[in-house]
Amino acid sequence: MMIESAAARWLLTVVFATAALGAVIRWRRSAGPARRDGRPASAFCLVMCTALIAMTWWLEPAALAWVQVAGFGCAGLWFLLAGWGRLGRFRQPRLVGVHHAVMGAAMIWMLVALPGVASVAGVASVAGMAGSAGMRAAMPGQAAMAAMPGGAPSIPVLTVSALAAACCAAAALPWLVRAVGPGLRLTDPAAAGQAVMSAGMAAMLIAML
Repeated sequence: MMIESAAARWLLTVVFATAALGAVIRWRRSAGPARRDGRPASAFCLVMCTALIAMTWWLEPAALAWVQVAGFGCAGLWFLLAGWGRLGRFRQPRLVGVHHAVMGAAMIWMLVALPGVASVAGVASVAGMAGSAGMRAAMPGQAAMAAMPGGAPSIPVLTVSALAAACCAAAALPWLVRAVGPGLRLTDPAAAGQAVMSAGMAAMLIAML
């Protein structure tokens, strides 16, 4: 389980479910070209929020973790290129492209580097090797460490995670400005969902350390 506190898990679940709901509301309200153009961002938000909710509650198999790494990496690159007009008619607003690329990179970082996830995606294979009789005899201390579900993060991991959390928190600000209209009224549910997803990602990066 990625986060020990039940209250934190439920809070993050509500945050990411709210973000996904914002994307669904905007997609349903749009029509014609606006609906078609907003479909990739809505789909990305839904898939990422679903993956984050699952990550909050369960440790994932190594195969699934690496499928997500590949999927979010390709999606982030697609949005980045589409935001800079490098994919012909497949265009996205530049803010959307950069934001989704940042979210994809942060997701990949959580999957491959943070304690718990890294123990599934990478250390699991080492633990399996260390489980052989010969390996246990040769290095019992290392085998025991490899079998552990996770350990304290190193200083570089802490540094990168803090920077990633800061980037995600900063990415929420322009979306929040776009979502709130005169009189502090919510005028853009999709932008609000993106802001909530970014803030939730920043909180989860810190909570998973």
